Amino acid sequence: MTVVAPVLAELTEAVAVVTLNDPDRRNPLGPALVARLNQVLADLAADPACRAVVLTGAGRGFCAGADLSRLAVTTIAEDRAEYDAIIALNQLVWGYPKPTVAAVHGFALGGGCGLMSWCDFAIVEEGTRLGYSELVAGLPATTVIPALLRLVGRRATLELVLTGRDIEVARAVEIGLASRAVPAGTALEAATELAATLAVHDPAAVRMTKEILRTVEDTAFDESISYAKEIRVLARAMKQPGGPA
Repeated sequence: MTVVAPVLAELTEAVAVVTLNDPDRRNPLGPALVARLNQVLADLAADPACRAVVLTGAGRGFCAGADLSRLAVTTIAEDRAEYDAIIALNQLVWGYPKPTVAAVHGFALGGGCGLMSWCDFAIVEEGTRLGYSELVAGLPATTVIPALLRLVGRRATLELVLTGRDIEVARAVEIGLASRAVPAGTALEAATELAATLAVHDPAAVRMTKEILRTVEDTAFDESISYAKEIRVLARAMKQPGGPA
């Protein structure tokens, strides 16, 4: 039996291309993929040969979000542990010491669009499906709200998470959710080119610049993450028979 790695990483001339690699299931954020992605990104953060990271998805799209099939087979405690791992991933990407560029094609939905949102830059192909569809599944869009408020502001955040509708790529660029729209089939190339441009700068200066930005921007950030996590756990419990109303 062939075992396929859930995450691939290739380092070329200071730029690491990290690929979510579960294309048959649309690269969902299941526990194996999330655990491996956390480890790969942590390793690259500590590798002086890597100066920038491109995050992309194998197959027809970037990432379809959370692995909702897990809700039917996990206990609340297991669900919380898996959710904690996703929170850890988001926090790792948001506070990453090196530039991160999402190369997005096909679709980025729910937690997949959230993962894109935590990156420093998002290069998105025209025609890509973008959206925060958690409410469609009966869950609040908790994980991404701290990032969205900083990227697009309160009104646009409400529009994105309360409607559950897809957002057009042009609109995503307009409000700051995406950095740039590119023709179909070119996101990875464009993202890699941007990452190579970023990688030429002194790594310490880049790291300190990002730290300054995050310090200035993220007053009460950790508190907002913790609160969002508690709301998600409560929402999951409410879906259990006999859970709180």
